[in-house]
Amino acid sequence: MEGPAPTQLLHPRMDHGAHVLVVEDNPVTLRFLQTALEKNSYRLTLVTTARDAMAALDQELPDLVILDLHLPDIYGLEVCRHLRQCLGGDDIPVLVVTIEDGAEGHAEAVRAGVDDFLRKPILPVELRTRARSLLRLRFLRRELRSERESILDMHAQKENLLQYVTHDLKNLLGAAQATLDLMGEDGASSRNLRYQHRMGDSLRAMLTMVTDLLDISISDRAELVAEVELIDIGPWLEKVIHEFEPLAARSNRRFHLEVPPKLQIEADPHLLRRVVSNLLENAIRFAPEGSRISVSACDGQGATGPQIRVCDLGVGIPAELKNDIFDRFVRLKNPQESSSGRGLGLAFCRLVLTMHHGRIWVEDNAPCGSRFVLELPVSGHKANH
Repeated sequence: MEGPAPTQLLHPRMDHGAHVLVVEDNPVTLRFLQTALEKNSYRLTLVTTARDAMAALDQELPDLVILDLHLPDIYGLEVCRHLRQCLGGDDIPVLVVTIEDGAEGHAEAVRAGVDDFLRKPILPVELRTRARSLLRLRFLRRELRSERESILDMHAQKENLLQYVTHDLKNLLGAAQATLDLMGEDGASSRNLRYQHRMGDSLRAMLTMVTDLLDISISDRAELVAEVELIDIGPWLEKVIHEFEPLAARSNRRFHLEVPPKLQIEADPHLLRRVVSNLLENAIRFAPEGSRISVSACDGQGATGPQIRVCDLGVGIPAELKNDIFDRFVRLKNPQESSSGRGLGLAFCRLVLTMHHGRIWVEDNAPCGSRFVLELPVSGHKANH
């Protein structure tokens, strides 16, 4: 009678067909290693010198290296060091077979990049088990790296899509804002005028949020660059404040500007304008009706750089939120409004100040409210006296 047919693996092992480089100069030991490893269905490359091993590595990287240290031409650890210098060779496991058992020799081998040791004499089952474990770890690492690259690629595609959608939204909102501005206020009833103001405020808020989101996304990809130039900060702040005076006037809020004459600051005017605009808009939202919003600038003294300050007389910011308020999506509820922002404006402000090697923080204002302070580095400004 014929014997039973050999059992076939329904699911081949992860290490099935793996390429193993065996470096051993003793013919008897080399034959033993070959016989033991062939039972695991590995593809073997057998060499007897360190130079042959390095040449084999240059030609094709294996999945595992089994290495004897005492080779006739060069010490075996040089093979391991050569492997680690090869492109893609940093995560290939190296199993050393040796008669040495000293801690000092093992420490040197680990520094050279050895992953595991087998002390001679070797049991075949121990060799196969150790090789299988090392190969399994290698293949798992490779799968994890592949999955990580796939996730990063998906994230990049998502960011690209976000930028495209945000850019299109920005254009649409800008066009809607321009159309609303063209309608004008002449001849409009008080009711329609009130609706126009509400639409304008909503469009302006959405446009600011979308622009901040777009710039933060661009910054994450290291594509947002500050184009620094010298700014006459007094006239510059007057222009920025002038844009917000109609919005402030509708709720009987007013601005007060205080800047020393001829003060100049080096910064990106477009990005800095966005920062100040964010702070002015927040001040208008949180300041009580009929109150004053103070904007000031001062020259740096000593190690302190030039500063721009925006102060309101609102409810202030709780102490536990004064640091977190500049993180993305951290929102402060405004008791005067049914909805709050999306937590992007102040995150964008900190991003811009960091790009300028400056900083931004918030502190209590006297007698109440908040004082936001922008500080640029000492070397980033010039003042004419």
